[in-house]
Amino acid sequence: MTAPFSIEMSSAWKSKAAALDRYRWRLLREHYGLLGALLRFMKEAVADLWFGYRARRCVSTKVNAAPCDVLMLQSAEKVISFQRKKTFLARLAQRYQLTEAALESRSMILHERHLVDPGVAVPLRYFGYAAYAEWIVSCYQPRLLLNDRNGSLYTPFLRLSLRRRNALLVHLAHATTVEHSRRLGMNDYDYYLLFGQSSYEALKRRQLIFGDSTVLLAGSHMVDEAYNMPPTHWTNRTLLILGVGPDKEKERGYQATYDLLASWAECHPEYHVQVKRHPRSKAKYWSETSRKISNVVLLPEACTLAEALRGASIVINIMSNAVIEAGLARRPLIHVNLSADEDIFEQIRLGAEVRTKQELDDRIEQIERDYDSQVNLAEHFAEYHLAHGVKGLETTLEILDELFRNARAPAGMVAYPLKGTV
Repeated sequence: MTAPFSIEMSSAWKSKAAALDRYRWRLLREHYGLLGALLRFMKEAVADLWFGYRARRCVSTKVNAAPCDVLMLQSAEKVISFQRKKTFLARLAQRYQLTEAALESRSMILHERHLVDPGVAVPLRYFGYAAYAEWIVSCYQPRLLLNDRNGSLYTPFLRLSLRRRNALLVHLAHATTVEHSRRLGMNDYDYYLLFGQSSYEALKRRQLIFGDSTVLLAGSHMVDEAYNMPPTHWTNRTLLILGVGPDKEKERGYQATYDLLASWAECHPEYHVQVKRHPRSKAKYWSETSRKISNVVLLPEACTLAEALRGASIVINIMSNAVIEAGLARRPLIHVNLSADEDIFEQIRLGAEVRTKQELDDRIEQIERDYDSQVNLAEHFAEYHLAHGVKGLETTLEILDELFRNARAPAGMVAYPLKGTV
């Protein structure tokens, strides 16, 4: 059922579990006092122990294998339905036998008995994680496993399980890694494909990193020649608003930002204002606003980012990774945000943050007065965040081809070490 292992490999699994305990404790201490962290650590441990206990009782003795060359492991089933990687996966499927799957809930894992004893001693707290990781690798038997989930506790065990089969774990960044999310502390991958230099610099600055990886600046696998579009003209007077995710839409500062933009649009009927919703957002606010204000249009859910950008003369960003693609598409950019959140994208490079209608009027007037220089500014902004520009998809595929064939980065591509701190 499992691949042969040595005493050294068995020790690696125990060491990984002990390191995870240290990592998770330090994560909690970053946000809580001693007592608060201790209570949460114990609560998580009890849940993990119960999962491990039940997993031991549900271990499968037989796995219905469905081998593939490359496994794309998404964070959840609903993420697959977003089809954000549609073009990338289609291109990958032309090259290899590709399977796309999603991490399952604990209840589903136990119900379906998607658990295989890894054949090494693993502490009960982490047995459920290790056994599920072993089932994934035993079932799909990939040469390359492409991971999508930031911060997954299954990751270290997936890597161990793959390693003893001489297979690789590759993490595909689906956005920049400049934000301060705790999940970005997980770094236990063979190769970590990042968007660009800003992402690597941000990860190096983190004080808490679990695991070691080799970083390759691949650009975005979701960017292709569709973003290589000529600049439009300021007389087009079409503003595109990039919506924020559903979690931020609940916060007062982002709601105030939406109100500011809607109020501005109502006062300026000479401008067409279009809204590109976040892929996870139901866009209730802008759906209602578009019915009240005639020059505001909520773009269809099926509208791609590239299609939305093509018709825009100016792009307004609040806090979305899509601002990078907008710069790549040569669209002048304005940062509008009334929340207290830090500007993780360093949009100060584009000009001062806008917080009032008058400031927005002034910024638009400045852009229209010197449109060409604002286009250049947007391009330079994109280059800082995104390696390889519109060649991100092609570069990612080239890297994966080389990893599949030779288990190493393409010749001539700089590989950066990213070391753990735990």
